[in-house]
Amino acid sequence: MVDLPDDLIEIQDPEIDPTEIMERIRRRIQLRREQLGYPRQTFPTFGAAAYPGEPEGEEYDEDMYYHLRRANAHYYELGVEALLVPSPWSRLPLLGRLWDRVRREAHNLVLFYLNRLAQRQVTVNRHLVSTLNRMAVGIQEQRRRIQALEEEVQRLQGERG
Repeated sequence: MVDLPDDLIEIQDPEIDPTEIMERIRRRIQLRREQLGYPRQTFPTFGAAAYPGEPEGEEYDEDMYYHLRRANAHYYELGVEALLVPSPWSRLPLLGRLWDRVRREAHNLVLFYLNRLAQRQVTVNRHLVSTLNRMAVGIQEQRRRIQALEEEVQRLQGERG
């Protein structure tokens, strides 16, 4: 369900609470959708998850962050450019210019489709790198929790022993 801002409607009457009205509207919409059997939908946030940067003052996997930094820096570099090497056929009088033009147009056609494919791959790469960025943040959070739990276990064992 789309969340509407509470200040969508400005009401100057102190007897009326726009926040409460918006909440009622949201509940009624949700109830009606459930009655009609609409599937519950969630929409992703837009934009790529940014590179989180190396954690400061903590232990972290340097290799993982090196590769993650490189993936963030280069995930969108897939453009393909024409590379036409000289052809002996190009030196033929009259036909040489025609041959060069046919070769150039054939290369442009191939490049057109390759670049369309590359653009799709860039989109996939952006999603994969965003996922890796989020996972790196999650891994660091898990490391902090594990370290805190280990310290708590050590403290409890020290009190017990």
